[in-house]
Amino acid sequence: MSGITLTSTQTQTLQSLTQASTLFNTTQEELNTGKKVNSAADDAVAYFRSKSLYDRSSQILTRKANIDQSIQSVQAALNATSAVDGLLKQLQGVLEGARGATLSDRVSATVQFKNIAQQLAQLVKDASYQGLNLLTSTSASLTTQFSERTAATFTIHGYSFASTAAGNANSLFTGSAIAFKSDGTLNFSAVVASSGAGGSISGFSQLNLSSSTGSVTASEAAVIFTQSDNRLSAAISQNQALTAALGTNVDILQARSVFSANYAATLSAGGDKLTLADLTVEAANSQALTLRQQIGIQSLSVTGTQNASILTLLR
Repeated sequence: MSGITLTSTQTQTLQSLTQASTLFNTTQEELNTGKKVNSAADDAVAYFRSKSLYDRSSQILTRKANIDQSIQSVQAALNATSAVDGLLKQLQGVLEGARGATLSDRVSATVQFKNIAQQLAQLVKDASYQGLNLLTSTSASLTTQFSERTAATFTIHGYSFASTAAGNANSLFTGSAIAFKSDGTLNFSAVVASSGAGGSISGFSQLNLSSSTGSVTASEAAVIFTQSDNRLSAAISQNQALTAALGTNVDILQARSVFSANYAATLSAGGDKLTLADLTVEAANSQALTLRQQIGIQSLSVTGTQNASILTLLR
């Protein structure tokens, strides 16, 4: 024990300074962290309630990140179908131009038609995002989990535009023959052909509306051109329907993404209300406590001066 004896006034002043110092340190911590509850020791109920809200917000934001990636996957397919629409219309234009054209023009049209079709098939194959292509296989699928609830799941099934399987109902050209070969080139007779025409048709040069050309008569050629135009029109409609469906899927995913962002912000704000400090109040408290400490120190100094004066008188 110390052998020094303090007056009651000095003892009270020191206790006041100790309390002020403790409060000042607490205030400084709240100003530095921006929180009035930094641990369970500060307020156990508020701390654990806020932690639950913050954890939930973090989980929702993780789900949102997955939703955003799903949006990009579907957007990649949507960009492809938009481009496919233009290529299909180019095929339709070439087909129409070949009707009744000269032999050399029909030969040239055949080359153009096959080139455009091949680019269409290659474009579809390139429409992948992180290894997933929704346009090349019906077995492909994109499943997005919106929350931890099992029911909060959205699945988008793949399509097979440039199919190499005969009679594939998901192919752009749904004839009985294979429209695209394994290397992506077009099987011409599968698109520009008719079951009533004799033999396989390899180009527009075999189709002439003004005379008989080999095994294909003028009347058969007229039917083939009409049926081929109808087939391309159906492919355009089919592509536009899928584009609309993909657009709807993007809208659904974007709605969930926005909801998740807002929901996470609401949860986080709830946690903040339980833990955040009022910085204006804490700044005022800090100034008041600083002033209290200065007054206490000055009070001790005055007391010491008084004791020194008494000692002088005794001498």
